[in-house]
Amino acid sequence: MKFYFPKILLVLILTTVLTASEKPNVLFIVVDDLNDWIGSMGGHPQSKTPYMDALAQRGTLFTNAHCQAPICGPSRASFLSGLYPHQTGFYNQPSSSNILEEDTQFFNGHLIPQYFEKHGYQTMAVGKVTHGIRYEKIFQLVGPHGNSGPKPKGPKKPNDFRFHHRPDYSLPYSGTQTDWGVFPETNTEMPDYQSADWAIPVLQQEYDQPFFLAVGFRRPHVPFYVPQEWFDLHPLEQVQVPEIPDYDLNDVPATGRHVHEVPRYPQLPWLRANDDEELKLCIQAYLACTSFVDAQIGRVLDALKKSPHSENTIVVLFSDHGYHLGEKARVSKHGLWEEATRVPMVITTPGSKSGQVCSKPTGLIDLYPTLLELCGLPARDENAGLSLAALLNDPVGTPWRHSILTTYAKGNNTLRSDRFRYIQYEDESEELYDHATDPYEWHNLASSAAHMDVIAEFRGHLPKQEVPYHPNVGSSPVNAWFAEHYKRHGVGRN
Repeated sequence: MKFYFPKILLVLILTTVLTASEKPNVLFIVVDDLNDWIGSMGGHPQSKTPYMDALAQRGTLFTNAHCQAPICGPSRASFLSGLYPHQTGFYNQPSSSNILEEDTQFFNGHLIPQYFEKHGYQTMAVGKVTHGIRYEKIFQLVGPHGNSGPKPKGPKKPNDFRFHHRPDYSLPYSGTQTDWGVFPETNTEMPDYQSADWAIPVLQQEYDQPFFLAVGFRRPHVPFYVPQEWFDLHPLEQVQVPEIPDYDLNDVPATGRHVHEVPRYPQLPWLRANDDEELKLCIQAYLACTSFVDAQIGRVLDALKKSPHSENTIVVLFSDHGYHLGEKARVSKHGLWEEATRVPMVITTPGSKSGQVCSKPTGLIDLYPTLLELCGLPARDENAGLSLAALLNDPVGTPWRHSILTTYAKGNNTLRSDRFRYIQYEDESEELYDHATDPYEWHNLASSAAHMDVIAEFRGHLPKQEVPYHPNVGSSPVNAWFAEHYKRHGVGRN
């Protein structure tokens, strides 16, 4: 049997083949729990992040970028799928690993690397990129990505290093509990160092097709353990702590206070006691972890610069969500305030304009459609975000959305515009902050008669529909409010 192609179809096929060989590569760098404490964003005056700052100078830094969920699992499900939590029901952490593999509607077959593979890309990953789905299901080549971090093995000798809140702990420990100390002895023992080690030769290879390489870094996620040299960059006696007014939570509605409680974190008693000495230790450790991960990012970027792909690779760097270091009397993510939602986000493209800064309200939800447009791949109608390509060309004058959405548990949403942050909780209680006069969100204006029109406009941008919780999200409550919330929504029931 013979097959005859119309002439125009043959031309299209040949054009596609030629174009595919010229498509840009993508280096997709994900950092865990990194807030705006990088030098180029000015989040902390003592941050030392020369490699991330240099990358920002080479491309476009988005200074008003926000996650769509302020915890790892839902945030990663959102930016990998291109959908908001209220569209998928993935509001919370997965109940177990690999839960998304059979969800063909939202996840399986539709995530960014799967779409790139479908359109001719070699896809690869190392480190922490996904949360709740096996890497082998969505990437073609996979490096080390286990959840285990450096684990102190005890018992420890006095002065070896200090567990600040568990001084007698003698078992292997990593997990998610807030702790810090000088550990391990060398950088090579750190998983992030090993992830960079894996990515470096991968970048140096030649490929017959364009590649999508995702590199995930775990620091500065807790526990804040890094070798001594990174602590030495931030001498304790010089560490500055954020101002934490005693009145800050007085005008926050009761639901807002209950949603944001973090009793699982043992450091809160000293934080509530205004123990600045302990807070300084915590901040020093976070700064040290951030400097460490910056150096690992630098190693990867240096390998790209020396590779045959240096002139044809898009670099995207971002964090999955932010982190409080004392602000709002908390040391945690899990929140709808600025510190938990705001993230660093940088994009560089071949031949891109350098040193650009964009303050438009953007989100991780925008990365999927942006990369499709920049790589010349077919647009995906299901994507809920907006392509940032126009902002890369004109970050100031391009017409843009009113605000960007973040959700923390069903019915609890925050919207961040150029100037304001608006929060509405499940019981419709509200908060409003004017960043022009109140950049630290200390004064809730939700009851201000002068701001009723502002609030009304924000209400119009809230989700019109919110799907129920995905059946495979976790039901372990963060606090008492969540325990009751889950009962109301049937989370965890068979």
